[in-house]
Amino acid sequence: MGMYCTLRRVPLEKLESYLKDSQLLENDFYSNELTEIPLLDIDKSWDGIIFLLKSESKSNTEYRPLEQVILGSAAIDDKQDLGYGPAKYLLPAEVKDLNNQIKNITVNELKNRFDASKMIAEGIYPDIWEEENNSFEYLEEYFVKLQSFYQHASWANEAVIIIID
Repeated sequence: MGMYCTLRRVPLEKLESYLKDSQLLENDFYSNELTEIPLLDIDKSWDGIIFLLKSESKSNTEYRPLEQVILGSAAIDDKQDLGYGPAKYLLPAEVKDLNNQIKNITVNELKNRFDASKMIAEGIYPDIWEEENNSFEYLEEYFVKLQSFYQHASWANEAVIIIID
């Protein structure tokens, strides 16, 4: 068992319906019937990717903190716990902004920010960082998928919903 992160692309209207009634979100996301919502499962890589993106974040206020690609900017319903807290979301404009920031981050830039000993010391989840080459490849695989996911959400002018459970 562990904490897995799933991101879903939704039209703004669907997000607005979830904000009005968070039970709809739970019904949709945990039903096998709803297959048209594009999703990305980034497994347990989420905390490692946050670590790498925090190192990349700009201090200038015109930029969003890059870890928002996984942490979102707001909760759908603070009282709804879906495993590791409530579902979070990003509005289409936030998705476009974050996409513009992450789309040009290269694997080499991330590799330069990868510090296994620091990740171990900070308790970055999951605790796999001793195997430095394999663990970076694990993060690389999911980060590249995350870049593609945000690019497609940006093109489609969609919101993103993030659940860690």
